[in-house]
Amino acid sequence: MGLKSKIKKVFFRKEYMPIIHPISSNKEFEGKVALVSGGSGGIGLAIAKSLQESGCTVIITGTNEKNLKVIKKETGIDTIVMNYLNPESFELVIEKVVRKYKELNIFISSVGVHTENVDFWTMNPDEFDRVMDVNLKGTFFACQSIGKYMKANKVKGAILLVSSSRGSEPAWSPYGISKWGLKGLTKGLGKMFAPYGINVNAIAPGSTATRLIGIKEGDSITSDENSMDRLVMPDEVATFAKLLVSDAGKMIDGEVLHIAGGRGTFDIR
Repeated sequence: MGLKSKIKKVFFRKEYMPIIHPISSNKEFEGKVALVSGGSGGIGLAIAKSLQESGCTVIITGTNEKNLKVIKKETGIDTIVMNYLNPESFELVIEKVVRKYKELNIFISSVGVHTENVDFWTMNPDEFDRVMDVNLKGTFFACQSIGKYMKANKVKGAILLVSSSRGSEPAWSPYGISKWGLKGLTKGLGKMFAPYGINVNAIAPGSTATRLIGIKEGDSITSDENSMDRLVMPDEVATFAKLLVSDAGKMIDGEVLHIAGGRGTFDIR
């Protein structure tokens, strides 16, 4: 947090009540099966819960088996280990899901890591590769695997990538560069998969109130990172994610939807 943000937080503090969790009274996803990678926290978990509440059968993936067991116990959502650093395992994960649930209609990729303790001048190849291998390479091959399954089985499904508003802003870090890559991948796969009835879109949240940026339950969501003066809430992202993978969103394809209070659209940091 910069000096300007600290001063505003102390002397001009605005309190915002968290967004009320929207629960749909419809079960528009009954009969659908969704695989949510990176669904063990923050945005991914909010999306998974929202889909489940709307009648969808949801499977969450992550790399930490212990955390996945806790999530399964607390939410009743099934879980499976899936590591974006191991693309060779993706098709086996899909086979396990389909064997158990008979089909797979929706894939949401919410996996992503940030650069740690380096700037442009201190960046090293290992740190660069670590971020790019997860955020871009891992996502690419996850989409390849799910695309092969949907195409071969004539599933007119939906793929949604969780990107970031950083993907529309000047980038020097592997994180920002990877999100620019996801924008291109979304449009490329949207065009490639359209003839098979498979939609591919992305959502690009701004800074979101999750543990990833140190926000805990009950914390203020005041922020000067966008013109709305607050952080995005995970439930807001989930609401639009659900629309994009629903039957109502079938005519939206190859789009990157910013949920960022103007960041990446008319506000550039």
